[in-house]
Amino acid sequence: MINSVKNLKKSIEKLELLIEKLAKANYAKSVECLTSIPGIGMKTAAMLIATTNNFEKFENYKQLIAFVGFSPRIYQSGSSVRGKGSICKMGKSQIRKLLYMCSWSAKRWNKSCKDMYERLIAKGKPERVVKIAIANKLLKLAFEIGKKQEKYEVNYC
Repeated sequence: MINSVKNLKKSIEKLELLIEKLAKANYAKSVECLTSIPGIGMKTAAMLIATTNNFEKFENYKQLIAFVGFSPRIYQSGSSVRGKGSICKMGKSQIRKLLYMCSWSAKRWNKSCKDMYERLIAKGKPERVVKIAIANKLLKLAFEIGKKQEKYEVNYC
């Protein structure tokens, strides 16, 4: 049992290295641009490139957000019944998980995400809601940078 777990972990590591090599070989410019965003790493960049066909699948970031499942979902029935809002979750759960994890590091190292985090926490928003908002922001940044094939700039206007 223990040997099979070790073998599976080794296989996963080999596959991750292979994915990284393939992404760098075929989409070097996109990987370089996406990983220049503080908070987005190699795994997330490769997953975004693979899922979006190097950002050619979508025309605007709203389509990508809906595809991933970060679009808001409102529960309402008539004028009196208003449920608690949440994200849609109908899209790709793997990318959502990666971006949620990226939001943890982005709130520390990405200046715009850090400012957003502090602003939303000061308003009294729950930590999870704030991290989903940061993940959404990272997805928008990744879309724009992936489309334009430019590196991330901190003080971009």
